[in-house]
Amino acid sequence: AAAASIAASAVVKVSRPLESVSCQSQDEPKKGKRRADRKMGETLVLGLTGSIGMGKSTVSQWLQDMGVPVEDADASVHRLYAPGGAAVEPVRALFGDSVMTPEGGISRPELTKHVVGAANSENLRKLEKVVFPLVDQARVEFVETAIKRGEPLVVLDIPLLLERKGEAICDKVLVVSAPADVQRERVLAREGWTKEKFEAILEKQVPDAIKRQKADVVIDTAQTFDQTRAAVKDFVDICRKQVENERARLVQQQK
Repeated sequence: AAAASIAASAVVKVSRPLESVSCQSQDEPKKGKRRADRKMGETLVLGLTGSIGMGKSTVSQWLQDMGVPVEDADASVHRLYAPGGAAVEPVRALFGDSVMTPEGGISRPELTKHVVGAANSENLRKLEKVVFPLVDQARVEFVETAIKRGEPLVVLDIPLLLERKGEAICDKVLVVSAPADVQRERVLAREGWTKEKFEAILEKQVPDAIKRQKADVVIDTAQTFDQTRAAVKDFVDICRKQVENERARLVQQQK
């Protein structure tokens, strides 16, 4: 529902001119570790993240529209909770039949009753111990499949990328951001959202300022739609060109 308002205002801001941004990982301690085992010419893995209300879903959709394969962590969880999904029986074992849908999947509204709030923090930890490894395995399979297909670039769309130190499985990290007042306005405009609910979510997320420090690229979604989409496309083109050049060099080396 918020996608339209987010998409109506966005521009990319990077820590240096976009033309000079390489998709190659850099040794900068403040950014955290990056994937260490990438071979020259191999698929680049871009981690996409951002706090609530920053416009990450819109940017993720743009990337898909540009032909970039995207593994969406939230969508992965939906698949795991669907009838026949790998998380269904383990979650049922934890919380009982009350969390089941008539179709045999997991009811997210019912599950929420067991894991939201301070009193349910232990339940949440138990759930995460079940679900996170399954999500991680799906992500590994996604990247491995992309490498086999020879994709130049893939995106891991992970809301808690930095909270779980997931930057270590990426070559680059892209953070979606906006000024705090814009973020708050967007979230509180959503149906059913309150100031208290918004602030409770923020408390569980790495602060935006730290996310920006750890990013290789920051997308500021407080500006115009067209500028942002064009800048995202430029960055995608740069990454694809890097891999193309690497592969060309490998061909030359084999001659």
